[in-house]
Amino acid sequence: MPRVDFYVLTNKVTEGKLRFTCRLVHKIYTLGKSAYIQAASEDQAQRLDDLMWTFDQSSFLPHQRYASACSDEPQAPIMIGHEPPPEVQSADVLISLLASAPVYADRFDRVAELVDNDPQDKQSGRERFRHYRDRGFELETHQVSV
Repeated sequence: MPRVDFYVLTNKVTEGKLRFTCRLVHKIYTLGKSAYIQAASEDQAQRLDDLMWTFDQSSFLPHQRYASACSDEPQAPIMIGHEPPPEVQSADVLISLLASAPVYADRFDRVAELVDNDPQDKQSGRERFRHYRDRGFELETHQVSV
């Protein structure tokens, strides 16, 4: 059963979830791991893709957008999609930006759930936490500043 890490953002920053996602992906990549980022929408996936090119001028994160129509393409270590990942995927970590827990979370070694300080997002974060807890996932919570 994978471990689920909840990252609770303690400060309000424009696009804080996306900025923290870039930091988290940088750490995952430097540890030699791969990630699939599940965006909540096509627009959010595009904003994250754009941000990955500019968030840190001193580093490069090899990433690409996932499109199910092009699932035969070679995959970068960091994939960004707004739809569920391919059944046969090899990412180590799932970063979920969804409002509900993805049903395919158990296909990954680790899952990262991001929660910002918006009341509605906090509530959906609590519901996701209960979802994972009720299914026996190992849970960790981290308070982070963006």
